[in-house]
Amino acid sequence: MKANPAIKIFGLVIAFVLVAPTIIVVATAFTESSIITFPPKGFSFRWFEEVLTSRQWIEALQNSLITGAIAAVLAVVVGISLAMAAARGTAIPRTGLTTFALMPMLVPLVVIAIGVYLAFVQIGFYGNVFALGVAHSILGIPFVFINVLAALTNLDPRVEEAARASGASYPITLLRITVPQILPSAFVGGLFAFIASWDEVVVAIFLVTPGFKTIPVMIWSQVREGLEPSTSAVSTVLTVVTLIVFGIVALLNARKSKRTATS
Repeated sequence: MKANPAIKIFGLVIAFVLVAPTIIVVATAFTESSIITFPPKGFSFRWFEEVLTSRQWIEALQNSLITGAIAAVLAVVVGISLAMAAARGTAIPRTGLTTFALMPMLVPLVVIAIGVYLAFVQIGFYGNVFALGVAHSILGIPFVFINVLAALTNLDPRVEEAARASGASYPITLLRITVPQILPSAFVGGLFAFIASWDEVVVAIFLVTPGFKTIPVMIWSQVREGLEPSTSAVSTVLTVVTLIVFGIVALLNARKSKRTATS
């Protein structure tokens, strides 16, 4: 059934409203001027060169990448464990586990930030990539949990039961049968967990120090002091990385759908 032309126009207008701010920010990153103006004056890569040759920005970029990787790995491990317990376990009700796993999506971010800060400060666990990665992994767990739980729900338990009946132990069944089936979904969830960490600023503000900052925190600090084209350049880098990750997710989902249709 074809969509009503009015609905198409409305959808295009909404899409433009959502995308327009990003387009403006990206455009201002290529200006020759020393201040942010739109339309940009001239065309230059000077602000990208300034960012990519700045020790502070490079260190912040490295911190963000490492933090995101740690957050993604931890979110995958915990998310898979919770999804397995919800889908196959009987000790704890599935509803309770699901509510617990999705809690980071339900609780206001600033509340999570304050709670993590108070807990980490008590043990002196802040101001480094691992501490922030652990904090950010909390935000990524729901993405992994949802994807893996959906994969486990679609996986016929009789396949695992057949493997056990054939003499395979539980660990072997888990590694040979279950994990290969849920790994693509866990990887997609991990990518979303990485993005959740990559551009997160609220929790990061509570756990950074003058000697340890991430890209979003650097951008926030610079915005408070005054807008510069270098801010737009860094924001463009963040946007490009995010688009690449979402492109990978879309490609994986397309391949998964193709395999499902073929089978």
